Amino acid sequence: MEMVLKTKTVSEELGVNPTTVQRWVRHFNIQCDKNEHGHYLFKQEDIEQLREIKAQLDNGLLMSDIQIQSFQTSEKSVELPTQFEEKFDRLNAAIKSLEKKVEEKADAVVSYQMLQHASELEELIKKMENMEARLQDLEVALLKNNYPEEKLYVKEKPKKNWFVSLFTL
Repeated sequence: MEMVLKTKTVSEELGVNPTTVQRWVRHFNIQCDKNEHGHYLFKQEDIEQLREIKAQLDNGLLMSDIQIQSFQTSEKSVELPTQFEEKFDRLNAAIKSLEKKVEEKADAVVSYQMLQHASELEELIKKMENMEARLQDLEVALLKNNYPEEKLYVKEKPKKNWFVSLFTL
């Protein structure tokens, strides 16, 4: 079994900060294994690549100018993209499934609300029809009592006392 080291141990061996090692791994796309917590696990060939990077940086090269030799096997680099593609496809399918469920739920909610509003409108229409019928009954009753029809619709203003109006503004 090949020995693997964690980021802190590798950084101490190289004499750099652990975040520097992590930055190099991401920038140069070094294919390191990770443990269940997502921490990098470095094999000897990974450490050699990091040593090569450090040596070139110590010689004054910029990170964008550094060329590293790939110690990785081509089999490993082919496997990772397919793994990511499979995970991406599964996640994409799950997202589409969730979107469809949300859309169906929204349609159901809108349908329920429309039915609820329709029943409320029917109830209001019935109340208005009831009020119209009662109003007609009242008009008929007033007309039967010989109340003049003109007075049914015209509201007379009470007459003010002319004497009181002198003292009010």
